[in-house]
Amino acid sequence: MNLYEYDKTSKESIYNYAKGFVNKSLREILSVEESEVINSKIKEYNNNRKGLFGDITEEFLFGIKNNSDKNPDFKEVRIELKTTPLKHHKKNKYAPKERLVFSMIDYMSIINETWEKSSFLNKNRLLLIMFYLFEKDKNLLDYKYKFVELLDLLSGISEADIAQIKNDWKFIVKKIKEGNAHLLSEGDTAYLGAATKASKSTDRRSQPNNSIQAKPRAFSLKTSYLNYLIRKYLGKEDKSLVSLNKKDLPLTIEENVMKRFEPYINKTNYEIEKMLDINYIERPKNHRRLLINKLLGASSNKIEEFEKANITLKVIALETTKRLKESISFPIFKYTEIINEEWEESEFYKQLNEKKFLFVIFQKTKEKRDILKKIKFWNFPVEDLEEAKWVWQETVERIKKEEANKLPSIKENKVSHVRPHGRNGKDKIDTGYGTKEVKKCFWLNAKYIQNQLEKENL
Repeated sequence: MNLYEYDKTSKESIYNYAKGFVNKSLREILSVEESEVINSKIKEYNNNRKGLFGDITEEFLFGIKNNSDKNPDFKEVRIELKTTPLKHHKKNKYAPKERLVFSMIDYMSIINETWEKSSFLNKNRLLLIMFYLFEKDKNLLDYKYKFVELLDLLSGISEADIAQIKNDWKFIVKKIKEGNAHLLSEGDTAYLGAATKASKSTDRRSQPNNSIQAKPRAFSLKTSYLNYLIRKYLGKEDKSLVSLNKKDLPLTIEENVMKRFEPYINKTNYEIEKMLDINYIERPKNHRRLLINKLLGASSNKIEEFEKANITLKVIALETTKRLKESISFPIFKYTEIINEEWEESEFYKQLNEKKFLFVIFQKTKEKRDILKKIKFWNFPVEDLEEAKWVWQETVERIKKEEANKLPSIKENKVSHVRPHGRNGKDKIDTGYGTKEVKKCFWLNAKYIQNQLEKENL
């Protein structure tokens, strides 16, 4: 195919032109001379510049120079061109390597915008997304485009998803208006996030209504939502997922969950079981979670909206004294991998920064009943990240000192700690220095979670 041979006034022409690059690499598409120019760019940035592959795609395949235009790349048809990396996935073929990042958020001007006339929608309503396979040891000239999709954010997804993205945008803008741009977190929202985007971790920008400077951020489709879209495009949707939404009544996730729980608040588990027609000869250990699933209309723990929004449902069982005993665990880490991570690229940081929890809070009674007290959506506060960072850094340093058996305990930090999370004491993995140690993970301290619940008047 000949480069630049597309009609910039035709959506179909642009889309078909882009599809012509599927299963091809830049090296296969471009001339030797052009490949040499790109190689010089790669060397100049030492392969460290995010967005380089996207800029090269725009310039060399579509003739669009790198710019900061507030309008879409293809102005005539209002299409914005985006490239995003994939990684191999055993079950689903591909998964997103990272979130899909849009243009920077202008803290000073966005507070005067409405959703319908927002700069975000003006530029990004219609997206031409070129998905390419990232392969670590390959030159980016050899990355191959795998598929191309045209996505309309106001008609190409469900009405409930549109409502949620609108709500996410409004939440982010509200927080900026309140002078809290420095406290933004990707865990604040469901599908549309405010991702950090800066050349240096120390970069800061002015914000309205506060002298504290905030990290530069850009809107993004969160990794979990992008994963849902990719599975949909590939025909790999999880048929076992249950949706909370009714087609005739599109609600945001929080609205939907609150509506479902509302009739049962301050009732005992026995009363709720009766209302839901649940009968036990012997009540199982996970009876609270089974009760919640039934209440949500799900036959398992797999709920579509929670998967798309990276929401983890946690049952909180308070003692009769209102005290919380159990800490909250995160996925197991590998000793040989965590020592090679940087804090803001670490799995623990991503979990804290991107994840949202749905706490379903029961309180035990002296009569051995559980009262459903309240539900609360919660994400880790930005202001507590330094405490969690200390635990992560100490963990890395102690493993490097060959002390994987002496990682930070619950007494050493008010927010987090590390302890075993294997099946038993024999469930061990390599430490990287010739021994094996029981599997461990990071935990949020029970007392810390207790304080967060009390802080939120729960």
